[in-house]
Amino acid sequence: MRPLDYFYDKPINQGKGTPRIFDHLFAGIIKLVFTPAFRCKVRGATEIRALDEGFILAGNHRSYLDPLFVMIAMRPRTVRFIGKEEFFKIKGIRRLASWAGVYPVKRGKGDVKAVKRSVAMLKRGEIVGIFPEGTRGRGKDVVDGQREAHEGIAVIASLAKARVVPLRLWNTEKISPEGSKRWHFPRIKLAFGEPMSLNDPAYAELDKNEKMQRFTQDIMTAIYSLPEPE
Repeated sequence: MRPLDYFYDKPINQGKGTPRIFDHLFAGIIKLVFTPAFRCKVRGATEIRALDEGFILAGNHRSYLDPLFVMIAMRPRTVRFIGKEEFFKIKGIRRLASWAGVYPVKRGKGDVKAVKRSVAMLKRGEIVGIFPEGTRGRGKDVVDGQREAHEGIAVIASLAKARVVPLRLWNTEKISPEGSKRWHFPRIKLAFGEPMSLNDPAYAELDKNEKMQRFTQDIMTAIYSLPEPE
């Protein structure tokens, strides 16, 4: 059996192996179930799917199901999500996750390997999904747009010379709210914004640290400025 690193470092849709088959099968099942169950409303995905390049999808994060909604919105293109390392310690899940294109990152540390993997994926034209806020924002006291974002997304975009597409999800935190023992089925909405680039003249006069900070802040502002689909 191939080591997990093999799947992390290989294009998910290359060839006809197990990862490609699993990716298509898994996405198809999730789309078949989630679309009617959550009455998904998506705006702007068609234009973003048509981008002929590798790019980063940057979104807000309120539920562990967020990647699945993004995944089905972007089909037939595959999104490679970064997942916390702890997730990959679950034996029954880590190989399936690797087949679906997910790869690990060590949280709270400068994970050079995860950064290099992300850059390589982007340079070969893949889509990388990142939640800049890191962990999920849960609870009624969480205010959208007021959580700290990590600058790793700006570093990856800079090294890969890749654009960042802001993405916002609504109502995913209502699926499994704190204190509830069952799932709820609110209407889930997603909106995709215009691609953002570090080559924008607004960043030209900034030094490296200021540029990373400013770009990260601008990404988060763009995410939370996206209007909710009607």
